Amino acid sequence: MKKEKYIISRKFIGSLLLKNIMMFGVVILAVAAPMFMQPDKTSAAKKKTKQTQEYVSMSYKKGVLTIKGKGEMGDPIKTTVYENKNIKKVVIKKGVTAIADFAFKGCKKLKEIILPSTLKKIGAYAFEDCPIKNITIPKSVKSIEPGAFAGSSIKSITIPKTVKKLGEGVFGDCKKLESITMPGNIGVRKYEEPDDEYQPKSFVGDSCKSLKKIKFTTALDINILKRVGKSGGFEVLANDPKYKSVNGLLYSKDGKTLLRIPLGRKRVVISDKCTTVTAGSYGYEMYFMDSAMNEIVFPKTVKKITFDDTLVDSEHYECKNIKVTLNMDYLDDQSIQNLWRTNKYWKNSLKDELLRKGLAKLNEENERMLMLSDGYLCGYIMKEGSDVDDESTWEKIDGLVIPDNVKTIGCGAFAGYSICSITLGSSVECIASLAFGGWSSKAGLVDDNSKRYAVVYMKNNNIQIKDNAFNIGGYVRVVTL
Repeated sequence: MKKEKYIISRKFIGSLLLKNIMMFGVVILAVAAPMFMQPDKTSAAKKKTKQTQEYVSMSYKKGVLTIKGKGEMGDPIKTTVYENKNIKKVVIKKGVTAIADFAFKGCKKLKEIILPSTLKKIGAYAFEDCPIKNITIPKSVKSIEPGAFAGSSIKSITIPKTVKKLGEGVFGDCKKLESITMPGNIGVRKYEEPDDEYQPKSFVGDSCKSLKKIKFTTALDINILKRVGKSGGFEVLANDPKYKSVNGLLYSKDGKTLLRIPLGRKRVVISDKCTTVTAGSYGYEMYFMDSAMNEIVFPKTVKKITFDDTLVDSEHYECKNIKVTLNMDYLDDQSIQNLWRTNKYWKNSLKDELLRKGLAKLNEENERMLMLSDGYLCGYIMKEGSDVDDESTWEKIDGLVIPDNVKTIGCGAFAGYSICSITLGSSVECIASLAFGGWSSKAGLVDDNSKRYAVVYMKNNNIQIKDNAFNIGGYVRVVTL
């Protein structure tokens, strides 16, 4: 009927216009306008219903902010009329599916949060700098965005198994955080840095030094340990198919191979069931963080120090003079070499232990040379006052003669020295990669083009020289004697 009425009305208006358009134009337009603009009640109802389904509202009363409705929370508090309210508690009702980015950022008195079972996403920096101590994340949540709890006062948190993505820096600057329970295999939400080259970051910031334990509730992906911060210990599932945790350290399933040491552990005591230690266990890369380890104790049972496919960082340590205790009676030369080259901050203590246990000796012709069996020069012992990290303290080597009883100059043997000239004995057969690593801009010889170089005198023409053996920053002149 509406359609017919509308058509008749249009014909009627048309006839009036044809009869006397000049006289009655204004009157006719006034009458016709409401007819054309008459709303369709059915479509209006549909539109109203749709708005109700997606609308999320806020209300405030006596320190409690209540958020209710259906759909995603739209704007952060700072853009609403509640910006300056004294918000102490937030209650988000069932129906809300997402918390906005920066939602409660900077709410300095917010201590309690109640989240609904319908929530799927917690936005980036949603609770940044809030004094909340505890929060229960519902199992409905699938994603927690970067920085969501950064700077908060959270002490303990459980990330449900249902969460598939966890944001970088999600617990950044959480200085009171003590424990995290989380899936052992979880995806990463990255910071968006469109103008910069992406660099991976941890879930937990470097300033969080209170983290005692991280407990994993699903089978562990070992690569996730690069992102979990400086915890005091790891705990994996008893039925994890690959790994076993003993006293917070991560081992192979049979407990015989040490795979990871938590970077927040200061004193490390390796299990007496362990027979193999991987260099990656203490040297694995941690994004923008240093290990807190200042002492490590190797049990009598350890027989080998090996490499796996882990990229080893020999410099990421807070302590610059790490104490090493060796309790084994035997360690093969390759294992000793691996220990020596993979941590530059325990060389002084390691040297003492190797000599104490009779696993190495000093060269009879030059007692600053630490020797292994079969003529392997492990390292040239630095003088007191030299700092491997401060090139202004590096000793200048000019005219040093390597004795004839040396067959191999090992990796890193002369790291932290300014090399000008050196003479290799007639028995030297091999120079390992990075044997002469390191270069001081204040030392070395200078050629006519102002380029720095070192001179190596060789008595043997058949020396095997590995790639980057002379990684000294300038170039090398080899002179055969």
